[in-house]
Amino acid sequence: MQIPEHYKNREQALVKHTLLKLYLEKLFMIIGQNERSISYVDCFAGPWQEGSSDLEDTSVAISLNIIKRCKESLASRSKDVRFKALYIEKNPEAYSKLESFVKREQWEGIEVEARQGDFYELRSDIRQWCNDDSFTFFFVDPAGWKDVVEIDTLRPLLERPKSEFLINFMFDFIRRGYPQATLSQHMRRIFGTVRDISALTPEEREEYLISAYQENLKHSLPSDGPTPRSTRVKVQYPLKDRTMYYLVYLTRHPLGIVEFMEESEKVALIQRIVRAEAKQQHRIDESHQAELWSASEFESGEYAKTNLAQVKTYWLSKLPYQPKRFGISDLADMLEETGWFISDFQAAFRELQSENKAKNLDARRNRPTNVVHFHKKNHQGEYLQKL
Repeated sequence: MQIPEHYKNREQALVKHTLLKLYLEKLFMIIGQNERSISYVDCFAGPWQEGSSDLEDTSVAISLNIIKRCKESLASRSKDVRFKALYIEKNPEAYSKLESFVKREQWEGIEVEARQGDFYELRSDIRQWCNDDSFTFFFVDPAGWKDVVEIDTLRPLLERPKSEFLINFMFDFIRRGYPQATLSQHMRRIFGTVRDISALTPEEREEYLISAYQENLKHSLPSDGPTPRSTRVKVQYPLKDRTMYYLVYLTRHPLGIVEFMEESEKVALIQRIVRAEAKQQHRIDESHQAELWSASEFESGEYAKTNLAQVKTYWLSKLPYQPKRFGISDLADMLEETGWFISDFQAAFRELQSENKAKNLDARRNRPTNVVHFHKKNHQGEYLQKL
């Protein structure tokens, strides 16, 4: 894989945009089977640091091209879906580029609107624009975090029905601010509470903070309706082995978690490749000597999986001795609880079968990859049991 020229020195944006592109298209095609109206809201549209003149490397162009493609594809299946898109931007210079882009004729048939203003001030207007009948996907991708990711800031949007969120949680900034006394009120609005975590290791502190934010998000959704669910994707600095931010996903549908994690696994490999290439290019720039092999050649194969022994132990804790269906809802529970990928669970169950410790009662023959079909029987899944 070669990093596109317009993503050089901003490789983390390539990771983010790849996830947005992969998941958004899948989401809209699924939602479009049953919903007559789909809305997309980019709360911090930019464009910022774009590397191409046609803005193809921005979330604005990515989302509109996906909407256009999905609308055409759904129409070919006799699904007449109304698509709306709203882009918010405060900076006058960026807004001028945004307004010019969204007014292009190529978006005919899509209701596209750009508004200049501060997200915090426009929250009620955004809620009104969406109305409560349309399924809406909110992309919250700020340059900072204050008055953005706090629960009270997001509450007007969190309270509306039929919504999903992808929130850029600027972890490295927030990590440094926790638990400074001068920022304690901000931290409390983000996490719900501020506790002493100084005794934890850096890895434990990171896990505590991101998990606490996800739980606070879920608890802030209205109590009526399906169970809130959340997962996340870690995005690291291109040249440093440190988390830059998390892309936090919030939904009420178990299938959303499953589909999001399926695309996240693809993005995990892409991130490994682009970071390896960025580090190699940095070494070359420092030494002024080319390297014999491309870094991507060592990363493009199947990357290291989660410790399967752990996954197998987890499986056995979930499997009963009496046959039980494991469907999409069960898989979503496991993905959300562990953060592991679907392929990890498939590989672990395959080993458990070979060790005669578990069995898929609905599998009539050996399956080399997907040994459990969680989507079967209208997402009710297949009968599994511990032996």
